[in-house]
Amino acid sequence: MQLTRHRFVCALLLLTVAIDVAAQAPRQSNQQGQQGQQGQQGVQQPQPAQQPPFAQPAQGQPLLVVPAAPAAPVPPRIDPDLPMVELLPLLERVERSANKKFLADVRLGSRIYLGGAEPNDVTYPVLLAILRLNGWATFESEGYVNIVPDANIRFHAPVVQTDDASIPPDLYVTRVLTTVNIGTAQLVPILRPMMPQSAHLAAHPDANKLIVMDRYENVQRITEVVRSLDVAAPARN
Repeated sequence: MQLTRHRFVCALLLLTVAIDVAAQAPRQSNQQGQQGQQGQQGVQQPQPAQQPPFAQPAQGQPLLVVPAAPAAPVPPRIDPDLPMVELLPLLERVERSANKKFLADVRLGSRIYLGGAEPNDVTYPVLLAILRLNGWATFESEGYVNIVPDANIRFHAPVVQTDDASIPPDLYVTRVLTTVNIGTAQLVPILRPMMPQSAHLAAHPDANKLIVMDRYENVQRITEVVRSLDVAAPARN
């Protein structure tokens, strides 16, 4: 009888332990799942690098493209077989005869091709023409005749609004023309082929203004052409 009671007690204890183990298993599984979720939440995923605000242009606004600065103009190459003369004595002689003072670009060199002219026959206007044939341009400023590459002359030519017989034909000047009966924008494609590459022509359509920069002789010619075109249209019957 005692043995039977002892077996019953042992069986009851084993059943109790089994029930406790079975009850604790889901709880441990839930705790492990929660810890795993917390661990996953604790790990920060790497975010893609963001561009700084100034690197992303605003939508709807065009990009401004700034052109590269133009290269320094290169003086034209002179054939060494051409007959050359010393430039400094020539400039000094023209300075004395024309009462002028010259400022020459350092790239001008010490010798120049006269294009068939005799050194003793070179006057101030002839010298400017010789310089033009060699790829150089001249303008007067502060009492000096400046000699620069013709590609740079558009930055320097002074404004001359009225004709002056004392201005040499090859001296570069700027003039602003105003039209009444014809739009200046219409004149640009007509006049530009009449001008060399070193010259400058621009229109201000709102004010009917035309800016011309070229040799004085050609500025006079362009002025006459504009005046001839700027006439009222004939009345229609």
